[in-house]
Amino acid sequence: VFFRFPEVDHKKVPVEPVYSVTYMPQHISRGELEVIPDSVTLYGQARILETIDKVVTAPIKHTNLSADIQGVIRLEKIQGVRMSVSEVHYLQDVSRYVEMKFTLPVTAQNVPSDKRLVPFPSHADVLLKLSFPLESQPEALELKVDYNDFISSLSGMCPLELSGDTKGLISYDVDPIAVNCVLEDK
Repeated sequence: VFFRFPEVDHKKVPVEPVYSVTYMPQHISRGELEVIPDSVTLYGQARILETIDKVVTAPIKHTNLSADIQGVIRLEKIQGVRMSVSEVHYLQDVSRYVEMKFTLPVTAQNVPSDKRLVPFPSHADVLLKLSFPLESQPEALELKVDYNDFISSLSGMCPLELSGDTKGLISYDVDPIAVNCVLEDK
């Protein structure tokens, strides 16, 4: 009796979570849903492994979240392939947030000493989403335009960047998101 077994190869691929999550009002995710381990080793014939670039989880669904979640979820099976693990742990940090609105001056940075970069408008509105309870009040917040962005811009528009002490910052929106800038000699 003679048996011929196909040669088995292996390949490491990332695990991609498939999920749908909604939050209670004033709650938001802190980062992406994390899976552990974040990659698995696949074993199978080389011709099959060549066609696989990731492994997905079974669907993860949570609604009206107001607290962190974690659990174990199985990986979707792939025909003709064996996996180093059949399930992964997942976790998602959830935070309550407050919104704070400020009108801030726009300042220029990285400007040569013989030049002056003038933004129009000179102020912009910022809406901050901060973790609640607040670790500290936002301090020394500034909106900045960068001379290097101005030089590389064809239109003279410069994107605004927030700087300052932003402990607990989840995200922010600026209105307008960019301002016109004029370069002057001193």
